[in-house]
Amino acid sequence: MMEDAAMRQDALQLEALLVSREYLYTLFHKLLGGTPDAELLEVLLGDATADVVEEYAGDNATLRGLCAFLRELRAEDAAGLIDRARDEYARIFVGPAALPASPYESPYTGVHDMGVFQENTLAVRAWYRERGYQAKRLQAVPDDHVSMMCAFMTTQAAAALAAFREGRFTELAGCLRDQMAFAEAHLANWVGTFATSVRNSKAGASAVLYPQMLEALDAFASADVAFLTEAAYWVESHPDMPPTAPAPELAAAEEALAALVSIRPFGIQDNELVPVD
Repeated sequence: MMEDAAMRQDALQLEALLVSREYLYTLFHKLLGGTPDAELLEVLLGDATADVVEEYAGDNATLRGLCAFLRELRAEDAAGLIDRARDEYARIFVGPAALPASPYESPYTGVHDMGVFQENTLAVRAWYRERGYQAKRLQAVPDDHVSMMCAFMTTQAAAALAAFREGRFTELAGCLRDQMAFAEAHLANWVGTFATSVRNSKAGASAVLYPQMLEALDAFASADVAFLTEAAYWVESHPDMPPTAPAPELAAAEEALAALVSIRPFGIQDNELVPVD
């Protein structure tokens, strides 16, 4: 009985982390893929985000620092914060001036310096397509934008959570390992350099929101690789675990996730994925 109780507790913790990572990838997708608005910043600074970050942070110093940073932002004037965040987003992700660093993977890992639509862009596109997705504005926007890759991880996180709750544990283990491979190959390998470049640039000198969030994404991606490896091993070690209904303790987080999914900041369509026809 004690072993069963311990397994149920471990399963609840796994479910909570699966929900948390879907929320966080969704949050990063929205923040890094469209102009921030009042609705998005309200969610970012809300209790649900604080709870999810704390759930996932563990002993990760950067993610725990994110908790403190978000608490500090709550004390700022909301209207002034929105204006400064919009200005910073434009300078880092849109222009019209030259961007301080590329938000695409290719310039960091490709063959041709600072080029986009390189071989690894096509590799990312193929990864999406093999799992049933493609860029909403295919051919018009490079597939390896940091926001779009977070959008992809959101779809996979949702698939993992569904597999867990439906008791499809062999499929779940494969799904977790697949996500680990993508995060390791296409997020954890370059986002840190991007974040450092932004932080050290003129655009990042004021550090209103985005340098901190990019550093948080870098920490999250690395932590996620470790989590996915451990979670896949745990699932493979418990093949007889029964399907579970959604835990009531997670209802608030899932309600907050649904609200976050519905937010569509201006410009997000450039970094959205759609099912392959």
